[in-house]
Amino acid sequence: MMSSCNLGGNSGLDEANQLDQSAGEDIREIERLVRENKNKEVEVTRARNAGDYDTARLLMDDSVKAIDSGLEKAQSAAGKLDKASRLDVNSTIKEYLSLRTDSANRAIEALRELRRGVIAYRDGTGSSEKAVIEKSKNETQQALEKYEKLITESDSLQRQADEIARRNPDTIKPGR
Repeated sequence: MMSSCNLGGNSGLDEANQLDQSAGEDIREIERLVRENKNKEVEVTRARNAGDYDTARLLMDDSVKAIDSGLEKAQSAAGKLDKASRLDVNSTIKEYLSLRTDSANRAIEALRELRRGVIAYRDGTGSSEKAVIEKSKNETQQALEKYEKLITESDSLQRQADEIARRNPDTIKPGR
C-alpha cells in the first residue's frame, strides 16, 4: 500500500520523520488486517451457496468490523501525514508528504465504499424479495466499482510519492 521514509535532518524534518514513521505503522496494521481477512469472501460465498445465510451474515459483520478497524488506522495515518506535510520542511518533502496524505485519503474513501458494499451485500443475503435482492446487487456492484477506482487512485498517488523519494535519496531516505 504505502511505504514509510526516514526524512532525517532538523527539527521540522525530525517531526515529519516521526509522523511519517508512525503513519507507516498504521498502514502496516491495515495491511495485516487485509491479509487476515483475505479469505472471508470465499467463506461468505461458500456459506451463501450452502444456504447458510446466518453464517454468511456473521462473516460479513466480521468483515465490516475489520474494515472499521482499517478505517480507523487509515484516518490516523492520513492525519499524521497531513500534519507532517504542514511542517517547516522543504518543498520536495512537502510534495512527498502531500502525495502520501492524498493517497491515504483516497484509501479512506475506498474503505468507506467497500464497507457500504459489504453492508448492501449482507442486507440482501437470504432475502426472497426480488426488489431487495436487486437493490442489494446494484448497490454492492456500484460500491465495489467505486472502491476499485479509489484504490487505483490511492496506489497511483503512492507510486508518485515513491518516485519522489527515489529521485531524492539525499533528502528522503527509505525507512523500515
